[in-house]
Amino acid sequence: MAGYNQVLVLDLIRRNPGLSRSDLVQRTGLTMQTMSNICHRLLDAELIREAGRRQSGRGAPRIVYEVEPAGRYAVGVHIDPARLTLAVLDLAGVLRAECTMEIPNPPEPETILAAIDDGVSMLLSEHGLSIDRVVGIGVASPGPIDGAHGSVVGPPLLPGWDLVPLREALESRWGTPILVDKDNTAAAVGETWSAPRCEENFAFLYLGSGVAAGIVRNGEVIRGGGANIGNIAHLSADPDGPRCSCGGRGCVDVSAAPAVIVSSGIAAGALDPVDVTDAHRVEAALRDLARMADSDPQSSAAQVLDHAAAGYARVAVQLANLLDLEAIVLGGPQWPALEPTMLRVLPALLNEAYIGRAIHGIEVRGTAVGGPVAAIGAAALVMGETVFDAQSQLYLR
Repeated sequence: MAGYNQVLVLDLIRRNPGLSRSDLVQRTGLTMQTMSNICHRLLDAELIREAGRRQSGRGAPRIVYEVEPAGRYAVGVHIDPARLTLAVLDLAGVLRAECTMEIPNPPEPETILAAIDDGVSMLLSEHGLSIDRVVGIGVASPGPIDGAHGSVVGPPLLPGWDLVPLREALESRWGTPILVDKDNTAAAVGETWSAPRCEENFAFLYLGSGVAAGIVRNGEVIRGGGANIGNIAHLSADPDGPRCSCGGRGCVDVSAAPAVIVSSGIAAGALDPVDVTDAHRVEAALRDLARMADSDPQSSAAQVLDHAAAGYARVAVQLANLLDLEAIVLGGPQWPALEPTMLRVLPALLNEAYIGRAIHGIEVRGTAVGGPVAAIGAAALVMGETVFDAQSQLYLR
């Protein structure tokens, strides 16, 4: 119970900088003596620091606290078929360092693991951060994943990754806790950690080399039975679209995935032919398509992107109707290229078709976190589960 109380107090101070011991007593119901002991332990561990004094009523001004940002760090790694993104969060949740590295095609497991090692070492060294203060490394990966064992199991966009034990491999290299989650779920974690809107219900449409949805219910990220929630590849984006291998028609996988958008751009004569199995080339072509659409709204490039955005609007309606959402948040590596079209097309189509529109509308917005949202989410996942997870501390002690 002592461990639970300490984590609870630390999280309260993180979320509400400037609380005094009296404030913390009122919020927790603990005695003043217990609170004094907890604050002394947190100060000794360099997890919090005094942030001045505040006058409140009669008597001497009260000492107030905030977390010590440099007290601990968490590293987040996002594996995308086109790139590796790394981020370091401090104890206050502030992004202290980030970098992006292109990875070769094909992205073989050992190559990625070596790149993670090099990237983490470089990032910590360049910013003068000690590994001794790193509480863990979080990894956001395309799914499916085996959440219980921290393994990646045959993701379609990572050929050769039939069964890759990421957690085991990285723990043996770094000797620190390793947490593995899906990229779309990590992105949702990053959004709620860095830009919380309490009790909000939303889907995070993650647009990377593949597409998926992170789901947030009442402010909490949910994962499903096998930690693989959010596979939207086989939701219908176009009822008149091509037949999919799953037996459906017009699924996202065959109508609106980034590689399919680029293929449509090539077929429309807007793009020169490229290898759509190469994630790097798809990403570059998608940027070119977006530039052409921006310069000429009547162009074939604009028509291709409008059609894709309408498909995502259809998918968003299905999610909103099923889950009674309040918002659709979009982000991921391909979001910058798609943002102008998506924000122009989605809101109206979504709210016209949403079944609960007479009660409330659906907000459509881009991520408040930015490009490295999945890497930030992976780091936040580690910080949350190793430092701030009061419930887990309660069950473990």
